[in-house]
Amino acid sequence: MLGVRSESVAFRRSKRQGLTMSVTERYMRNDIPCGLHGCRVCTMNAELARKGVPLLDDTRGQILVPDASAVSRFIALFEQEDELKNLVFCQTVIDALDRRNRTRTMRNVRKIAADPARSSVVFANEVFAQTRVCGKGADVDRDTRAVVRAAEWYRQHLEAQNKAQRVVILTQREVYSAEHGVEVWRLEDYLTEQHPKLVEHFRAIEQATQVGEMDVTAMSAREFAQARIQAKTQGSYAKHYSEGDISDGLRNGTLVRGTIRLRAGGGMRNESQGVIERGDAPDIVVIGRAALNRACSGDTVVVRLLSSSESSVGEAKAADGDDDDADDAADSEDALAVEQIEAGDEAPVVANKANVATPVHGVVVGVVERRWRPYVATLQADVAGGMRHLAVPVDAAVPKIRMHYADTAAIADRYLVVAVDSWEADSQYPQGHFVRTLGRIGTLDAEIDTILVERQIAVSQAALGFSEASLREMPEHSAERPWTPCTRDLEGRRDLRDTLVFSIDPRGSQDIDDAVSMRRTRTGFELGVHIADVAQFVQAGSATDAEARARGTTVYLADRRFNMIPEVLSERVCSLRGGSDRLAVSVIWDMDKEYNVEHTWFGRTVIRSACEMCYEQAQELLDGQRKVEGLDPQLEPQLATGVTELAAAMRVLRSRRRLGGALELASTEIKFAFDPQTHAVAAAAPKRSLEIHGVIEEAMVFANAAVARRIHASFPTAALLRRHRSPTADRFERLQQAVRARGLGVDCSSNLALAQSLQRIAGEAGDADMAFLVKAMATLAMQEADYFATGDCATEAFAHYGLALEYYTHFTSPIRRYADIVVHRQLLAALQEPSEPSEPSETSGSTELSQAWVGTTATRLNERNRQSKLAQRESTELFQSRYIAQLTGDGQHVVADGVVAEVRTNGLIVFVPRFGIRGPVHLRDTSGRIRLPLSTLTGRHRDVDTHIDGCSDFSADAGRLSIRLPIDAPAFHLGSANVAFAVFDHVTVLLRVLETRRRRAPVYMTLVSRASSNVRAYRSTLASLDRTFRVSAARPAADQGAEPVEAKGPSKTAGVQKPEPAKSSTDYYAVLEKFGKLSLLETSCATQML
Repeated sequence: MLGVRSESVAFRRSKRQGLTMSVTERYMRNDIPCGLHGCRVCTMNAELARKGVPLLDDTRGQILVPDASAVSRFIALFEQEDELKNLVFCQTVIDALDRRNRTRTMRNVRKIAADPARSSVVFANEVFAQTRVCGKGADVDRDTRAVVRAAEWYRQHLEAQNKAQRVVILTQREVYSAEHGVEVWRLEDYLTEQHPKLVEHFRAIEQATQVGEMDVTAMSAREFAQARIQAKTQGSYAKHYSEGDISDGLRNGTLVRGTIRLRAGGGMRNESQGVIERGDAPDIVVIGRAALNRACSGDTVVVRLLSSSESSVGEAKAADGDDDDADDAADSEDALAVEQIEAGDEAPVVANKANVATPVHGVVVGVVERRWRPYVATLQADVAGGMRHLAVPVDAAVPKIRMHYADTAAIADRYLVVAVDSWEADSQYPQGHFVRTLGRIGTLDAEIDTILVERQIAVSQAALGFSEASLREMPEHSAERPWTPCTRDLEGRRDLRDTLVFSIDPRGSQDIDDAVSMRRTRTGFELGVHIADVAQFVQAGSATDAEARARGTTVYLADRRFNMIPEVLSERVCSLRGGSDRLAVSVIWDMDKEYNVEHTWFGRTVIRSACEMCYEQAQELLDGQRKVEGLDPQLEPQLATGVTELAAAMRVLRSRRRLGGALELASTEIKFAFDPQTHAVAAAAPKRSLEIHGVIEEAMVFANAAVARRIHASFPTAALLRRHRSPTADRFERLQQAVRARGLGVDCSSNLALAQSLQRIAGEAGDADMAFLVKAMATLAMQEADYFATGDCATEAFAHYGLALEYYTHFTSPIRRYADIVVHRQLLAALQEPSEPSEPSETSGSTELSQAWVGTTATRLNERNRQSKLAQRESTELFQSRYIAQLTGDGQHVVADGVVAEVRTNGLIVFVPRFGIRGPVHLRDTSGRIRLPLSTLTGRHRDVDTHIDGCSDFSADAGRLSIRLPIDAPAFHLGSANVAFAVFDHVTVLLRVLETRRRRAPVYMTLVSRASSNVRAYRSTLASLDRTFRVSAARPAADQGAEPVEAKGPSKTAGVQKPEPAKSSTDYYAVLEKFGKLSLLETSCATQML
């Protein structure tokens, strides 16, 4: 029943419109129920009970009415402590939270009210005539009177029914009086009296929220909005601790020092996060901008650890506190990009386990050392005119940077390089300055330069040329006068030019740094691995050596590479080209007929490679083919014998390593083919795996392991080795849960147990994609392998977990890795040393034999390798994006099959094998709304942008995600009230490129359907009209004529009605338009019949 009209006034702030006032009209009702079980007056309570809505417990002695000051600041207490029951949350409190954009707190309130165990309700006192209070809706004192009036009504309502329950207001304010006979308790006093065990939790929250805006009653809505506008130029970061306080805290253990790595916020949380790894100790996680306290990725910081109570409070505070970043995103033209792509980082779902080391939380209280670097950024989209700007870094984990620049138009559509100068506590963003531009956003060279700068590889592509000093050190080589070794070069070398040596590399390779030989002997076999002798031409201390050490590695991008050493060495003089005499460092084994090593020889050699084969040619020889294209027919029989015998030996060696626990992990490397004229991507596909790849890999592993043992024997404290540490148990938790959901098991107790489990799963799964993803998940669980000096850790820590080797190093690629050059020098030094191990010192005459130098170099090389790998991955993503953009440029849709790789709290991570793309599929947006595409039910790609309205019960665990469909879901139904997705399920996705002005256009996916074999389509009979069609958007007109590049329709399944031909089928959208206003009730029984 409607009565008097009322209005509510609220003030809101937006970046574009500033402070605005909104007015909401409401009409009073007289039939609002109290929500109390057993009430004889409110007849609607019985209807609520029948619908399963929780009611207040009439057997408990109290009804608690928390006001806005208690709920807004102590929501973590109400949410986590089940002892607080029979709560009445007034609509007044909900409105107060809404005026401050406290969406998370409002969701938590509704979550409590929906929990039957809590016996709590939300009371619509603002639209109930008997609890109506006059006054403006945004006034704090008016809200106080409204809560008192609601509590007073409850007291009178209970007394009229002779119920003895007390009505208690819980507050943090001192403005209440007892003139109406309603009890008012301060929250702490109430807990001390009634629930003393909760006082400690209360005080922890009180301490953590004493500074800030958690209490929405601390100021009026207008004051709050004005303060937030002012806060755009006045930050509110805590001051860092003094040096003395930091020293004392580190000494007594209350503070922890470490290097912080930041990742962008995403999903529904939208908070930046930092992680400080501590080896065997649990990682420290820092959540939210306030807790990060001006720390940037790579900084050495000091952190104060939080208790478990403070951690939960800190997360709630970060989520509900400062909404400036969210507002910026909402006002930006790239808001969809942020939601679609960065939200993919929403936390994976992992069940709590007793044996899993959970991270601890902390707050940054000091920055010991800044690691600011040049950042690539773009100008904020809505900035026009003026000299003061905000630069938005392409790395979403980096905050915006304030800068000055006069000519805005000149940099509006360019990538900028910006340097940070300072970040004061009273500034929301760091202060920096403009350095230079890289080029227009979206152009290929600008995108490549952006990758190089962001990965700290170079300031630009042009800067990766070699210095004049380095080039002057190069040997002479030209087409007219090619370099050949002279007599002096051959002194002390074993001559292998009459031995059949050959190389096997990717097609078109120019930098060939390894070759192999395999021949029969009287007692067995002789196996040789021959590596380019780069150390002969790159002398320690030379200009070329300095540049190679600074680069650390050759950087391979999808369409180009940037060499570690000059091209005259990498592609000519050092490269082991066929038919040319080349200097090498070789490892040669004498083996018996069972491939047991009887003797190992190390030394410098001179070789003449008989043939440069590509992998495909060698595989054809291994498969027994003859007259292989591109091979010399007279040489082919010898090559075939060499390849076949090499493969036989490597199969045995690999089998032995597998028995020791060696892992066969997955690779998602993508190969691109380019149009030579336009440089456009002509094709993209996963790298084809051939047996010969494993053959050459095993030979290189065998050589690396042999050299590692040799240099460690001579230099036990200064050898440069490579280790792969055993992963901790918690890293495999996601893998174990996903496999368990499929009825399989995986033993991760050791590398041998894991290897056997992966092999067993591959045989039992019956699904090649699932077997691949299991290996990929195991790969992701691994720690990165790294270089180290042997004197820096215990011998038992040398082992390589993935390869199942006690000693390992990098020796076989000196053209592209500086670590291999160091190892070459150490090996050659070891061959000149006496047989007894030596203990090199700083003054031993060679820096490569100094533990300190080797340790420092190892640390640097680890970082350079990591940045190189990230650059390679980002270049792959760049060309994947450009390729998808090409395929969709003429209005076509790219529809591809994928496999669910992970379940996240906001959707799925899907791997698309065809393109090698792994990315998020969002089924819930940043506000928490479920966004299930209609195409999930229809299987039609044109329905991907139409979402089913009314979905509920979004549930996600480590292996499965489910969504309850509304009772009036469309006619195309899956035969269940729920739509569910599990890890390793096959799905179909639509791939698109999101054009954005501020950063590289990313590829994002939208769910089209589940696996065709799981989809059952039903078509309703229009005459019966027994369903209501309701969706949240109309079909886009552009989709009517677009056809997919690749689409997978529903397969014919026994017992499933076959869809009618398209020409005679009824247009669903026509039905929707005709009957959209009808309100037809469908029973749950009818739903189950589908």
